Amino acid sequence: MAAAQRRGLVESIRVPVPGMAPPNPSICPVGSCCPVRAMIENRHNFQRTGPLARLMYYRGGSWIDFPSRVVESLRPCFVQRRLVVDLVIDGSLYLFDFPRMLQTDFESGSQRSIAWMDDAGSCFFPKSFVEDLEDNSMKRKREDRKVEEEEEAEVSSSNDKLEDESKRRCLAPGGDHPEKSPWANARLLEEGEGAYLRIKNYFLSGLKDIDAGAMVTAIYQCEWTGDLGRARSEVFQKQAEIMKAARGASNTVYAWHGTSKKHVDSILAHGFTGPGSITWSGSYGVGVYFSSMGLPHLSAVKSELDENGEKHVILCRVTLGNLEKVELGSKQSHPSSVSFDTGVDDPSNPKWYVVWCSNMNTHVLPEFVVSFRPSDRMKGPPKEAGCVKRSIAELFSKIRNALPPTKVQEVENLYSVFRAGRLAKDIFAKQLRSIAGDDVLLSTIREIRGSG
Repeated sequence: MAAAQRRGLVESIRVPVPGMAPPNPSICPVGSCCPVRAMIENRHNFQRTGPLARLMYYRGGSWIDFPSRVVESLRPCFVQRRLVVDLVIDGSLYLFDFPRMLQTDFESGSQRSIAWMDDAGSCFFPKSFVEDLEDNSMKRKREDRKVEEEEEAEVSSSNDKLEDESKRRCLAPGGDHPEKSPWANARLLEEGEGAYLRIKNYFLSGLKDIDAGAMVTAIYQCEWTGDLGRARSEVFQKQAEIMKAARGASNTVYAWHGTSKKHVDSILAHGFTGPGSITWSGSYGVGVYFSSMGLPHLSAVKSELDENGEKHVILCRVTLGNLEKVELGSKQSHPSSVSFDTGVDDPSNPKWYVVWCSNMNTHVLPEFVVSFRPSDRMKGPPKEAGCVKRSIAELFSKIRNALPPTKVQEVENLYSVFRAGRLAKDIFAKQLRSIAGDDVLLSTIREIRGSG
């Protein structure tokens, strides 16, 4: 019966792919497809796609239509040109990566190729096909077997576990304090767990351009148990349902929040208490900031080093609802009208989402905490950034003595553009470092500190 219903939802079709022979498509193993040139071409195709009319996935030599409800959920993403989107389908979370033309199962990490057609009849297919994603029915059977095996293993090895835990208590610092998660409502993931590997890969791939030497030290999964934890999760789920009923779609996404170790503890135990540490000159209003799923480095840079030389970011589910563009430097602290729910720097290519304080504990649910150790490349400049902000006039005055005239002119021009509000703070800082060099900047900042 279930199989018959599923066949009613999707129709298996065989589609000729331009430049390829339909009976013998190029099947590439997971992770080996989508070189840079193909990804650029796919992204260009996505940018020129009209309104979505049809979405398909590749399986068994055929392109199969997604159910209409999936198409309806993803149609706004094509209009808004959102490159990476997460969506729950039949209880499972998937990431749709349109530049790579891939659908990824967030839990298992398996992937398959996707293609689409717009309402003008234009078709967009990848050049190589990935076929690794299981159907939900097969996935549930595999999970049931896994649970049974784990239960058997747990019973047979309970004595070993008790003995191991006793040894850990003896070996742990302080004698009777076993190693555990430092965060309330979170458990430490093992390095071999699927969730650990996927979160680590997403995080480091987004960090490699600014700090290829960064190293993930631990990942924790939030567990909303107990009366308060369950209530917090249920409030979030209910709010998403209310938003969907009011707006047509809840627009729930995964996004990163960078903060201090102290604030991570507070957020997991009690929720968000205010805008926090992610506010800076030229920001987009007063609220809680989240960088989009594909840009973890933005939040990582804004997070604070702890006493162990580590930084921490939280991966959250965020119910966005209707997005409202907020101008650079705005002091806005709530929606400008009842038509909007969340702020964003650029609706067509979002880097920052701004959840207003009135919604911060109903529209956001933390899911994972990533602890990482940045290399010196990231450690240095962000720690000194506050000093640059406090005495930027003095910094520019002293830099003039350390740079040739042509460089001085470049710095002055850059600062003029920044002061006019035409350049974001992070871009300004990056270009300033490029012109002056880290050695000159750091030595100048130390000189200012020494004279202060």
